[in-house]
Amino acid sequence: MSEFLVSVLRIAYLALLWVLILLVARTVRTDMFGRRVVARTGAPAAGSAPPRLDRKSRRRAAGREAIPGALRIISGSRAGLVIPMNDRILVGRGGDSNLPIEDDYASTHHAEFTQGVDGAWFVEDLRSTNGTYVNGQRIEDPTRLSIGDEVRIGRTTMAVEADGRG
Repeated sequence: MSEFLVSVLRIAYLALLWVLILLVARTVRTDMFGRRVVARTGAPAAGSAPPRLDRKSRRRAAGREAIPGALRIISGSRAGLVIPMNDRILVGRGGDSNLPIEDDYASTHHAEFTQGVDGAWFVEDLRSTNGTYVNGQRIEDPTRLSIGDEVRIGRTTMAVEADGRG
């Protein structure tokens, strides 16, 4: 082979290696920090949680509609665990999560469960790589939960219950 052809092949090989390195770096960055999402009009701003209720308002709201009281993990690494829904629940692989899960398909900060003004509970996907699913549907906005709903994060599936005795 001529020296020119060998030089062209070397440069093409190096360019291909750099493309591979950049793709790996982008994948790692996306897994660590999530994708950038532009807020749509009418949608809550990223990072804003629905307002919380005081105890008296929660009791009044509980009389009107059954409010979720616990999450039961039905599949995944923590199957059988029941988590009472009495405070914000952050789910993910991160050490600062209220509900840490060992799952390769979960992001560091994957999803958050918060209580709204009317006492209802919402789940919000925190720009995770693999998404959060409620009853088999991928969610993009905070989604209201009802008793019996199933939330899937990676390989972990949780059922929403009225209380921890389900």
